[in-house]
Amino acid sequence: MAIDPALVVIFLRGGADGLNLVCPASDDNLIAARPEDLRVLRNGDAAGRVIAQDIADVDFRFHPQAADLADLYDAGDLSLVHASGLIEATRSHFDAEARIERGLFGTIPPGDPSGWIARWLMAAKPGGDMPAIAMGSRQPASFVGSLPAVAEALEDLVIAPGNWLAPALRARLSEGFGHHGRLSVPVEGLLHLSDLIGNRLWSQTDQSPIGYTPALPYPEGNPLTPPLMTLARSLKLGLGLRVATVDYGGWDTHVGQAGQFAAMLAPLSSAIMAFWRDLGPAQQDVTIVVMSEFGRRLRSNTAGGTDHGRGNVMMVLGPQAKGGRMVGKWPGLANEHLDEGADLAVATDYRHVLSELLTGHMGLADPALVFPGFTAERLGIWG
Repeated sequence: MAIDPALVVIFLRGGADGLNLVCPASDDNLIAARPEDLRVLRNGDAAGRVIAQDIADVDFRFHPQAADLADLYDAGDLSLVHASGLIEATRSHFDAEARIERGLFGTIPPGDPSGWIARWLMAAKPGGDMPAIAMGSRQPASFVGSLPAVAEALEDLVIAPGNWLAPALRARLSEGFGHHGRLSVPVEGLLHLSDLIGNRLWSQTDQSPIGYTPALPYPEGNPLTPPLMTLARSLKLGLGLRVATVDYGGWDTHVGQAGQFAAMLAPLSSAIMAFWRDLGPAQQDVTIVVMSEFGRRLRSNTAGGTDHGRGNVMMVLGPQAKGGRMVGKWPGLANEHLDEGADLAVATDYRHVLSELLTGHMGLADPALVFPGFTAERLGIWG
């Protein structure tokens, strides 16, 4: 089953602790800065899985609750980009998310409200019934300013309780959405899409996919199972889906991080594996990127948690990517290498990662169309 290349962005909202997910377990600075339950151990029953890599003389390990992610890495499907993120310092969730999703800060005047996915849609002009969709409680800033052909409709392509597509989209259409003269997706097609999602893909009653039997079971009770099952089914139905976002919040672990982090990470790891297996042959045409707005501080706080930091880890899953590797640069955790003496520094601008995926996987001719004023550098993730 061949489909058009598709990109799935899983956003870990709240600032996930990349130093706990992909942990430099042997680093003396980390060991001195955190108790055992906020880092990954190298020995004993709770030891994390070793990560084969050649970017630093450090024993990196996956958190014990990331076993499925470790399997994907060892299979050569998953790549890691540590010490990545925003190059502009901010510890505000709202500000960091907005900067990442717009991708414009520091490059052009701040008056431009568009998001990076909207600019990709503008450049690529994809066809199909459903070129883009967001799975979450709100429209991400990355969708703001979508291409004129489906701009109004895309503002409602959010599947979540309280933000249901079908009535919202129909209301827009009834108010005269069809007056746009350059529609590449006709109103009839949007009405069909409204019915398709409202009646065939997603239940408004229990917020789950309707009548879908996946190739392999998904974990029950997992918060990511419904959205990822819906995306898998949408891809298999050939709806023209090219880019999708999935929100997974709850990573702001200022207090009692150990239990909370493990409880968030286990569903992430298992759901991604289930989704990947469910795609079957369509894996060849799908890339997943997992990211967060920032990482956490090196040193733990007195409440058993970690506060807002800077550098984080990005994960890229896709068989066309050069998986089973850690790419980029590792600045280290010695005090002289920390950002403001407190945080893992950002050594790789997140836009390098997205630019390489958009050009290598999605066929974008020039990443400057999506990230204006930004000069992308190849990291060797793709091709």
